[in-house]
Amino acid sequence: MSTGKIVSLLAQADIGVYAVSLDQRIVFWNRGAERILGYTAEQVVGRHCYEVVGGVTPGGLTPACQEGCPSLRALQAGSVPRAVEMQLLSISGERKTVPLTTMVVSGAIRDMPIIVHLFESGDWAADRDRAATEVRHELTGSGVDIFSDRAGAAAPVAATDTLTPRELEVLRLVSLSRTTDEIATELGISAHTVRNHVRHFRRKLGAATKLEAVLTALRQGVLDWN
Repeated sequence: MSTGKIVSLLAQADIGVYAVSLDQRIVFWNRGAERILGYTAEQVVGRHCYEVVGGVTPGGLTPACQEGCPSLRALQAGSVPRAVEMQLLSISGERKTVPLTTMVVSGAIRDMPIIVHLFESGDWAADRDRAATEVRHELTGSGVDIFSDRAGAAAPVAATDTLTPRELEVLRLVSLSRTTDEIATELGISAHTVRNHVRHFRRKLGAATKLEAVLTALRQGVLDWN
């Protein structure tokens, strides 16, 4: 399933939902998120999540995701990201305490993973688990792979020492759904060279597809935007 279709499913959710790309830029923001925090999609899409919602744990000072996504760190440790209580910054400047559930989902081969956040507040918070379960069933029933539900062993030694700097650059851009031509233009190299780098990092990561390579790299902690 394409990322676009995943977004269409999330748009129908009754609770607050926002999704970020692997470099933590907001790619989707539904009406529920607008109702709870006050920001419109136009105000937040394209910005880093920690610059907008600045989620902190109760009593905390630094946004939990400022040093990298906690959900991705959980995957690298071999665990399933758990629901947590967070204080999110609303447009009024008030911090709202919400239960937050995260999922790392992957779509079709050409669409890279996104990190989905589900939350609710106030009198609606009691319905969050039910609504989150409904969203999960809707996604899986439509063929969406919730990658973060599959806990595994802690990540093996990262392949960073075997991937060249250029291969890492190409891998990062692939993980953000850039096309071969877009990567070639951004890096100032030929499309043929891009395809060679893709072939090399797939082999080194033991991956049959680009999507599999990205998911493996997430497990190993190879992809890092900090």
